[in-house]
Amino acid sequence: MNMKKILGFGFIALGIFLEITWLGICFGSVIIGILLLIFAPRILFFPFNFFLLIGLRLIYAEAFKAFENASKNGYSYRYTNSSSSYSGGNYQGQATSIDKMASYYEELECSPSDDFSVVKKNYRRLMKEHHYDSLVSKGLPKEMLEFSQEKTKRLNEAYAAIKELKGKS
Repeated sequence: MNMKKILGFGFIALGIFLEITWLGICFGSVIIGILLLIFAPRILFFPFNFFLLIGLRLIYAEAFKAFENASKNGYSYRYTNSSSSYSGGNYQGQATSIDKMASYYEELECSPSDDFSVVKKNYRRLMKEHHYDSLVSKGLPKEMLEFSQEKTKRLNEAYAAIKELKGKS
């Protein structure tokens, strides 16, 4: 373990010690302790929260630095395709289910608060626009047809996931 991590754990331990001491002082006078707990809980738990944040910052310094660099450079961690990968920054990881669902709703041009009938309506409209068979008959270029096949796959995946989430059969 490097020195920053040891120092981080030391700050967290200091925060716990100070919090116990502070609570002892506040609840030494029960009335003051109860009033602080009701009207100012942030003041009551300040020592622990303050030193916890400093300690975590020291322990996970590399992660914070990578995140700050990525945000300074304007990278966003937006779900981009069906292979569950993110783009941008130094971070490469798997999309969480929340991110996947957000991308599915975005793919179907609707929001999570929309009723399933809106999702279904958008799905049918988009499938009509991008379906491979309807585009072949229009004589579009090969690149457009490949795009439409990929778009159709994404639409089907998004619709199936949202349909399952909303409990429709």
